[in-house]
Amino acid sequence: MKELEHAAPRSQPQARKRSYDYSPYHRALEYVGIISFFGMLGLMGHEAYVGLMTTYSAQAWWILGGGILGGILAADFVSGLFHFLADNFGNEKLPFLGPNVIHPFREHHVLPKKMTEHDFVETNGNNCLICVPVLIMWYFTIPFQASVWGILFATFWVSLNLGVFMTNQVHKWAHIDDPPAWVKSLQAWHLILRPDHHDVHHTPPHNSYYCITTGWLNRPLRAVRFFPLLDTFLRRWTPIERLDG
Repeated sequence: MKELEHAAPRSQPQARKRSYDYSPYHRALEYVGIISFFGMLGLMGHEAYVGLMTTYSAQAWWILGGGILGGILAADFVSGLFHFLADNFGNEKLPFLGPNVIHPFREHHVLPKKMTEHDFVETNGNNCLICVPVLIMWYFTIPFQASVWGILFATFWVSLNLGVFMTNQVHKWAHIDDPPAWVKSLQAWHLILRPDHHDVHHTPPHNSYYCITTGWLNRPLRAVRFFPLLDTFLRRWTPIERLDG
């Protein structure tokens, strides 16, 4: 039995007919984003690896375990937060975010299978473009090998960004009718978003289960009414609603 949200439905912004072309220039930018993303992630991962093997090998088990688990949970939360904001605030005319973030999420409610037509680059390029500037900033400002906490942060950050990178791909797999067998296994083991779990979000009023990486945080966030409370706070205490104009 699916867990359905019993709150009163609230009207959702509707996706307009797409007026933004997926230009070859943006696709080229996505290629650059993907290459840069893995380059920066590799550099950061190398920093963490060297520190673990040379200085903190005795603590490697808890650094890796804590950093990886924390990063996965953070990625799931970030996916839910972005999903919530894109579904409920802003409009498709906002620079960059409008056509590349807000439109795909709102189109997805109207045409859930549309994203399954996208190839690897179109599916994952935008997430890489969002991650790369932050990866560069942290890489050049934090001396990761200087302390055990620096290496723990590097491990966490690599895990978080890999999770963010995979979010759209995992979301796409949840909508494919017959994904590869190994993907079905990951879904069955609850390691990535399960289709039946994600169906809760696609059931009216579409105001819960926003997390789309692993989905692990959906139940606890709904239990504490995190997104309804955040919605109330943003509309009452911030000018964010002006972005809908």
